[in-house]
Amino acid sequence: MFVGSHFCAQCGAEATRPDAQDDTSLHCPRCTEPMQSLMLGEHAVRECAECGGLWVNSEMLQRLCNARETMSIITNTLAARKPTSPSRTDAVRYLDCPRCSKLMNRVNFAKSSGVIMDVCKTDGVWLDRGELQRIVTFVEQGGMSDSREQERERLVAEQRRLTVLQSQPSSPLVGAVPSRGWTWTPTLGNRTPLEQLLWDALDVLTSH
Repeated sequence: MFVGSHFCAQCGAEATRPDAQDDTSLHCPRCTEPMQSLMLGEHAVRECAECGGLWVNSEMLQRLCNARETMSIITNTLAARKPTSPSRTDAVRYLDCPRCSKLMNRVNFAKSSGVIMDVCKTDGVWLDRGELQRIVTFVEQGGMSDSREQERERLVAEQRRLTVLQSQPSSPLVGAVPSRGWTWTPTLGNRTPLEQLLWDALDVLTSH
């Protein structure tokens, strides 16, 4: 069968998806069922067959977003089989990390995509069914560039605001920035825009 096909053209059998070999036992943070390893193109992730959610680490998420030549394969593969028991994801619920069992934070991917990921800064990212496809679509449509530009504008505006406040002797913020150890970093350095946005998303947890 062609990659991405849902059924065999000869016999009508439903397409199965290749599994990655991984002996580590992890349970779905939503329905507690054991997760299986799954290959999306050349990328290995964890999938819950019950609810269709995916568990990936931040590096793998970046690779999946950068895999433009295989994005259609990834989305078609995920759509090939329906979960056996889809769970409701409209209600806000904080989930435990399937590796360390610590409570994960909810982070808006790229700060403007509308895809709310469950993030464990140490171990990885949980994506409910359909969220990876929405992220891929967001990236394909240039959402990363728009988000990067909005973030730069925000950083410039924040830098100007702090400069004005620090120039006023009566301002309570004068001297507060160096005393707290804040560092101003208006550039992305050696990181790619996607790496920076993913890093920012994970770095949100340092304040909790």
